[in-house]
Amino acid sequence: MLNLELQEKEKNLVRLAQTGDQAAFEQLVRQHGSYVFNLAYHLTGGNHSDADDLAQTTFIRAFKALKRFEGRSEFRTWLHRITVNLWKNLVRSQVRRKYFQHRSLNEPPKEGSRGLAQEITEKRPDPAEQVSHGELSGIIQTAIAKLPPDEREVTVLRDVEGYAYEEIAQLCNIPLGTVKSRLARARRLLREALEPVLGRY
Repeated sequence: MLNLELQEKEKNLVRLAQTGDQAAFEQLVRQHGSYVFNLAYHLTGGNHSDADDLAQTTFIRAFKALKRFEGRSEFRTWLHRITVNLWKNLVRSQVRRKYFQHRSLNEPPKEGSRGLAQEITEKRPDPAEQVSHGELSGIIQTAIAKLPPDEREVTVLRDVEGYAYEEIAQLCNIPLGTVKSRLARARRLLREALEPVLGRY
């Protein structure tokens, strides 16, 4: 959380940006660019190109909607929600695209297909090959990429970004109990996915 002095400076920048001050908005982008990119990077399964596209789209969307930002949450929280909503829309569009591609090719979807998560893992090395090269971080990133969207979001916030449970509840706009249940499910899924692979490490 920002201290009071930084919060006031940020509010002033937001107010200036809402009046059309391009320099003020660019300052906001510089302040939050790394956060948004890192969030996008982990949500998109560690794909730099996809993360860059998602981060840029987030700031474009934020700029267009800036006058509707009422300051009820921190600016970073607002950017977080825009990033996650855009990413979830991307997941849904990828799932629909894969479905219609399968239908048009008269091929049934593969068992266990998860749309975007599967496409990401198809572009990454096989987990067994990663183990042989000692790329532990890549293995974990691949496993996170396979999580359902809601579980992936809270996992990234808690285990990658290091947010407290209460902060995650605020960022995701969900009850604290929901945060804990999603994390518990995510960790169970990750454990099931990682134990066979890491057991051979």
